[in-house]
Amino acid sequence: MFNTKSVLLLTALACLGLSSAAYAKDNVPAPIPESLKNAPFKIEGVDGFLKSLGVDEISQAKQFTKKELRTMAETNYNDKTAQHFMSVHANRGVGCLSCHDQSQIQGVSWMAYISNPQMKQDCQSCHTVQADVFKHADTHSKVDCIACHMPNMPLPELYTNDQSKVAATALYRAHMYKINPSPDKSSYVKEEVEMDGKKVSRYVLAKDENGNDYIDLMWSCARNAPADWTVFEGKGCHSQYTSKLEEGLVYKDQKQVYGELMNWQNPIKDGYKEIVGATERINKLLEVTRLDRDQRTQVLSYVDLATNIADMIEKDGSWGAHANNYLTQRLAAAQNYVRKAQEILDKGEFSKKAVNPLK
Repeated sequence: MFNTKSVLLLTALACLGLSSAAYAKDNVPAPIPESLKNAPFKIEGVDGFLKSLGVDEISQAKQFTKKELRTMAETNYNDKTAQHFMSVHANRGVGCLSCHDQSQIQGVSWMAYISNPQMKQDCQSCHTVQADVFKHADTHSKVDCIACHMPNMPLPELYTNDQSKVAATALYRAHMYKINPSPDKSSYVKEEVEMDGKKVSRYVLAKDENGNDYIDLMWSCARNAPADWTVFEGKGCHSQYTSKLEEGLVYKDQKQVYGELMNWQNPIKDGYKEIVGATERINKLLEVTRLDRDQRTQVLSYVDLATNIADMIEKDGSWGAHANNYLTQRLAAAQNYVRKAQEILDKGEFSKKAVNPLK
């Protein structure tokens, strides 16, 4: 799939936020530059990215009028804005200019009108706990937040549930952010809508119980979207159509993705509940157990350490999806702290009345 000329050209255009139609000159597709055919695709903003896509050559294929540029910019902006304002971020007061700096426009001349303004802050600026956890990731250490939370997806009117055909329309960076970890919930649902005075059945963005849109597991982990740099750099991710990973890491449907996710999340959730329950129990035992000051201080120190780990896991909210091995290790440490605290308590004496912690 990656070796076809059409996909390579489509990819170059999509990375710039455009459709192939924008490059047509007298209905003749723009030629594929030699630099594009075997280019090492990189993240936008990294030195050599635009050159690797052959942008200099492609940009000469057609001169756009101001009206054409404005239309492309409005389409690009409106599509993403519609998604964003269905999201949790918008509900909490985060707007476009919260992240994008409108005073900064970068890129080649015609692209500057339709590319995103420079970021003045990114996901890690607000989601500090998640960023700290994710920096300990193993297999996904080379991707960033948007790789999973803002994948390239089709507009609803261009969507098809046939994953073998959807790649050509997965050109837009999603602005929905939240991943729905469900085995059967899709980002797209069919609804009856009115068009030109007639009711027709078409795909629209799905909403959760709170009225927010979301990224489903298939689009987050196993999307068939060669226009997405993550798919290129990540050996095709987990898609059955593009993946170059070993067979066990290729996911054919959303239920399979869900099963893998549960293998990560369930042990972390169970361990978290165990730590929370144990620290609550120890705090109650401290009220009726006589200990000297050093023993009490040790118990409280162990409880604090275990509680801090549990709080970190809860605030991260991924339950192991961000950095499974790291959180598994942290849970093991928390369990050891709880065990040490319990061992000290077991050596104390039971008291029928409340113990004064200052004595």
